[in-house]
Amino acid sequence: MKVSYKWLQKYFDEPLPSVEELSDAITFHAFEIDGVEDINGDQVLDVKVLPDRSHDCLSHRGIAKEIAVILDRKLSSDPLQLKPILEPITDTVVISIENPELCNRYIAGVMKGVKVGPSPEWLKERLEAIGQRSINNIVDATNFVMFNSGQPLHAFDASKIKEENGKRSIRVRYAREGEKMIALDQKEYALTETMLVISDHLKDEAIGIAGVKGGVPASITQETTDIIIESANFNGASVRRTSASLKLRTD
Repeated sequence: MKVSYKWLQKYFDEPLPSVEELSDAITFHAFEIDGVEDINGDQVLDVKVLPDRSHDCLSHRGIAKEIAVILDRKLSSDPLQLKPILEPITDTVVISIENPELCNRYIAGVMKGVKVGPSPEWLKERLEAIGQRSINNIVDATNFVMFNSGQPLHAFDASKIKEENGKRSIRVRYAREGEKMIALDQKEYALTETMLVISDHLKDEAIGIAGVKGGVPASITQETTDIIIESANFNGASVRRTSASLKLRTD
């Protein structure tokens, strides 16, 4: 995993040791460092996070937490200790999960009146330092959250999801036999009944491959004004099988 030294510093009030000292400390106490690269004035560490720690360390917050223990320092901030206010609860989006054993939690937030455009420079710099191409402020914000705290998010264009009686319906289900979806990489993927998808329930159309990739049918564009943000927990083994079967690897 690519980890930005400058990004890590945001978790601490005291200056971190030099990148060389920090690399040695991480290597001898937690994870191997496969290399350090200078990218636009930022030192980027390639941290080899092993599968048994992927649940809590595939993020800058996770690595900062390890550093805090190694160096005996306190984190100046911890996004997972915040208690966000999720009011008001909306009934304009209805969520249903067909396979709770593969998706034990799925929540969606609605944001109206957004303006899609370029991200601020600080956000572009954070993402580009770790090899991520800046796309737009909405997509970049979801990627920032994923690389910062470890929780993947995905944003859908609400207007592209069918509305009925003032409500839109998202269903987590297995793909239908013979079902296909064009993903955000503009490639069409043939899905099977073993693959979990996010669907526009009223259209009965796949709009995302669960835990892997979003789809074109509800993609964000410059014309997007209202979005639905997904935050979910999918079964890791199911995600890996789907990714391997489709030969589709994503962050």
